[in-house]
Amino acid sequence: MTITVSDTVQDIFSEFVAEKGITKTAALNDVLEMYMLAKDEDLYLKLKKKYLHVEEVKTMIADRDDLQINDTDFIFMKLGLSSSSGNLLDGEETIAVYIQDEAKRGYTWFSTQSLFFGMSDARVKQYNDKIKSGKPVRILFAINNENYDNDIAFSANIEEIFSAKAPVSCPDSTNYPDEFHGELARIWLKLSHIQPETQITAEMLKITSTGRSLKQTISDSQYHFGYVSFKK
Repeated sequence: MTITVSDTVQDIFSEFVAEKGITKTAALNDVLEMYMLAKDEDLYLKLKKKYLHVEEVKTMIADRDDLQINDTDFIFMKLGLSSSSGNLLDGEETIAVYIQDEAKRGYTWFSTQSLFFGMSDARVKQYNDKIKSGKPVRILFAINNENYDNDIAFSANIEEIFSAKAPVSCPDSTNYPDEFHGELARIWLKLSHIQPETQITAEMLKITSTGRSLKQTISDSQYHFGYVSFKK
């Protein structure tokens, strides 16, 4: 940011902050914040929450604390750009890579770093117990590109979940796409039956822990991984 002021004001300001023992950056930061507060406090606080990703953090905390899953819950992932052999893939291209890998053995391991501390042990156990009992656990993938406007594009069955607090390699050797070999992640999901999703849309879903509309939330780029269920 460049701010043009008269030479006199600039000289006075430089000497002032020097005598007060503060930096110009800190002083200007205070001035800008006070100006915005004075002009429109509500707008300033709204924008500050946006740029600090407050709503995203609140949702992540709610997801972490809300441990009870039920038969209408889905795991949700919004796919952005990923890197493969130096090339950037959009969400649709990424899913295509996983579909090709699944065809080799009937399953593939999908990884994500979206949760800073991984999935909670209690939630992993609940999902894996549900899978072992024969009940389905599904993941829904949303994509935002020229074909999908922040909507559910693909779904898959989850066969197993593995999570750690620090990034780790795939728990099942190299049974995931060659394009991502060597990747470390906190969450690994064993997937099968990856396919286009034609029945469920983002508008039909809410974030389970908060009740917020999934469509609106992901359109605001505030939710990339979590737990969703149908609106009533």
